[in-house]
Amino acid sequence: MTRHEKGMDSVATTTGPRLAVDGARGAKGLVLGGFAVLLVSVAAEFAGPLLVREYVDQAAGHAEAGELFSIAGWYLAVAVVGILASLALGYLAAQSGWHVADHVRLRLLRHVLGGRVLDLESRPAGEVLETVEGNSDIIGRSIAEAGFRVVGNLIMVFGMIAIIFAVVPAAGLGVTLLVVLVAIVLVKLTHRAVGLWKTARARKAELFGFLGDGLAARDDLLPLGESRWPGTRARREFDDLLVLERRAYVGGRAFWPLTQLFFAVSLGIGFAVGLRMLGVQQISVGGLTLIYLYVDRLRGPLEEMSAQVDQVQRMFAAFGVAAATLNTPTRGPASTSAGVTGAPRVTFTDVTFGYEPNALPALRDVSFEVPPGGVLGVVGRTGSGKSTVVNLLCGFAAPGQGRVALDGIDVTDLHPSELARSVVVLSQRSHLFTASVRDNITLFDETVPDDVVLSALADLGIESWVRSLPDGLDTVIGAGGRTVSDGQAQLVTGARALIRRSGLLIIDEGTSRLDEETQRRWSELIDRAAEGRTVIMIAHRLETLQGVDALLVLSEGQVRDHVSGADVRSYLDGAAAREVLSEVDEFVEPMEGAR
Repeated sequence: MTRHEKGMDSVATTTGPRLAVDGARGAKGLVLGGFAVLLVSVAAEFAGPLLVREYVDQAAGHAEAGELFSIAGWYLAVAVVGILASLALGYLAAQSGWHVADHVRLRLLRHVLGGRVLDLESRPAGEVLETVEGNSDIIGRSIAEAGFRVVGNLIMVFGMIAIIFAVVPAAGLGVTLLVVLVAIVLVKLTHRAVGLWKTARARKAELFGFLGDGLAARDDLLPLGESRWPGTRARREFDDLLVLERRAYVGGRAFWPLTQLFFAVSLGIGFAVGLRMLGVQQISVGGLTLIYLYVDRLRGPLEEMSAQVDQVQRMFAAFGVAAATLNTPTRGPASTSAGVTGAPRVTFTDVTFGYEPNALPALRDVSFEVPPGGVLGVVGRTGSGKSTVVNLLCGFAAPGQGRVALDGIDVTDLHPSELARSVVVLSQRSHLFTASVRDNITLFDETVPDDVVLSALADLGIESWVRSLPDGLDTVIGAGGRTVSDGQAQLVTGARALIRRSGLLIIDEGTSRLDEETQRRWSELIDRAAEGRTVIMIAHRLETLQGVDALLVLSEGQVRDHVSGADVRSYLDGAAAREVLSEVDEFVEPMEGAR
């Protein structure tokens, strides 16, 4: 078992309830304030019928008008307090709900983004987004709309039953037995509905993942005449999801007819016992009115609970899915080493790695070493393992066998932040965020001064172009902003490497998108960026390999040739090399000296 696997086995587990408690602890003031206001609101509900009973009994006893007006005034005051408490509770519940939701959202994001990149890329983006945002949104809305009120309604139900039991024990006993039966049925219905909602949440995440893939593939599907296929498939998936959600909804709402039956039987028991006691003068008219009001007020909380149960079930399901996601392993333990400083020595020792357990490995017994400050060129056919070398160096995956090390430290043992400081990649897959030019270069690091950014742009020869933009460095580019060419996009993302002095520079086919002038400028940039760094250069164009110290030729995941020093130039000029390289990568272009 590797260190990485051991780290995964030791992942601390969490549960839905524990996750909810952790979120509530972060909003402790709001939650405690909400419960305090809730108790005030419930107390006002309890006090109303007691004041009505007092009013009726005093009126029947021919009390003074002043006393009746006093009781009526107290009733109005209690009603106003109850209304104000209800409004305050709504505000505090919304604030608490979204604080808890943000806590869950942040933990899910850190967990998902903190894992191995290849693990993340194996899931559709839409599925990941729905897992994080969809479940967090349900948790926030459920707590805001139902969380506190469910607790308040439960307190009101049991409190009113206790008062009825104290006034008319026989009626209270009958209603208590009904409550026990209803509670048993509710627990069973909730357990079944939560399971159905968890299944529906998982299916919905998969559906959003498919939709994201369908949108990403639209340019490929259109020329093939299959542009309608994602919509047709999505419609079938939505139909299946509707069936699942309908079953979950009906399962949760089955509580509603049960509450109506409970109210009808409770009202019958209360009046039957109350009228009998009134006939033998064991209870006053005010007492009978009290029983009626409390039984009638039971209907409101129970009807609300029948609607809230559905939301609470969804919330339990969302917490369960979030907890299951957090329990999936990500990385091994953080390194206790001193870290990597300066240009590191890069070492691959008998590395074997496969993306799937039973598939042919992407790399097999690959070994090479790059000394500090050395420059290694890597070439190979598509699928030969070049990108896998980059993935392992960046810590996106861990080797199944062998060792990948920087200055003798396993890459898998380095903390992500330490690895990010040690390695910088210039990739053909240039990604621009919908953000300002500045943020795209600094990656939202506000500590990087503008003069450093402008200096990097000047080295790239595009400072004047950036200054000519409508808002200069503040101009928004990317999918939602100003459109830029592929060459401009790659130069902007290339500036990221210049503002960071990472010791290892990886160039992943960085010149394939550029025109002749931009390619010349880019090559000059690479020469400057490589100063004082260890460089691994993966390229399809041999022009970019003129300055390398060593050359690694990969074929089908294995090292076919590995030459260094003065042998590199002679190897590239040789007829045998041209034959080997033409077999290895059909995209490699001969150097001028080799023609």
